[in-house]
Amino acid sequence: MTIRAYNESYLNNAMNNLGDMFDFAINTFNKSYEDFWKTFAYSNIAIEFERGNPSFVVGKSGYELFYTLFDISSKDALLNPDVELISKSPEFWCGWILAYYQWAYNVSFKTIQSKLSFEKLLSLYSTLHEIDEQKAAEVLHERLTNTPTKLAIIRKSRQLKKGELASLSGVSLRSIQMYEQRNNDINKAQAQTLRALSRTLCCIIEDLLEN
Repeated sequence: MTIRAYNESYLNNAMNNLGDMFDFAINTFNKSYEDFWKTFAYSNIAIEFERGNPSFVVGKSGYELFYTLFDISSKDALLNPDVELISKSPEFWCGWILAYYQWAYNVSFKTIQSKLSFEKLLSLYSTLHEIDEQKAAEVLHERLTNTPTKLAIIRKSRQLKKGELASLSGVSLRSIQMYEQRNNDINKAQAQTLRALSRTLCCIIEDLLEN
């Protein structure tokens, strides 16, 4: 069962605020969308969203999130933060669905960004923006999880089946399956688990960690 960082009652605001931030950054400030996506994914704002900090999830508008991200003071702001978007752009949708996907699957924005370019996400707009967010997120999840984990790549390079790795390492087969399916984050695995896997696979722990 996925543990969500914040209550669903906050989700609509979180999605709209992140959507506004992406639209504002790319369409008003002309930020490179790939650069902006990476800047956000590796930022403290992304971390606070992942933690469910209400000051960021619902306490700041999209404009305020942008200003905070780039350390722009309110007196230097170029637009009134109360301006409402008349129509929702594809860039808005990208931020909107990213907020939902992060919440629904409890995966870091950094992990999402490492596997999904903004250009690719934009290319999905035409086919996904008219369906509900849960279905759109399921499509994204299927695409993201099709990429094999580092654990799976190294295991296969050693010509080991998952059951064999479990037997040799002492790590349960279920745990190995969950790490390879990205249902559990290997970056958060116990040190003894990582040591056992790395010894068995003749690699260093860092080789098993996801970016």
